[in-house]
Amino acid sequence: MPNIEPFASLLKTPGVDQYILVDRDGKIFSQAMAEPRKMAGFVFFCGMNAQAIGKFRYLAFSRENQGHFFIFPVGKYYLGVIKQKDISHAVLVDNIFQFLKDNVNRQ
Repeated sequence: MPNIEPFASLLKTPGVDQYILVDRDGKIFSQAMAEPRKMAGFVFFCGMNAQAIGKFRYLAFSRENQGHFFIFPVGKYYLGVIKQKDISHAVLVDNIFQFLKDNVNRQ
């Protein structure tokens, strides 16, 4: 199990509005999200299906309400992030990769 403590500070990452971290069974390990149970299933389902196709760095979903959603593989877990509306996709992705490098990948 990864150290989930760093994820509590994920909301301080520029561009992150909400987040959820789930394992490959859909169990929630950390979250700051309005509807965590609903989103856990979504993140789990999309992450597992993308992984079945092949290795991926992230998935991006554009939504009508502009709350764009991203899924990042983190070891045996999936990180779901809802993007703040006032930041570009590229900046958010770079910020998440840096967060993971600084807080997860070095362990």
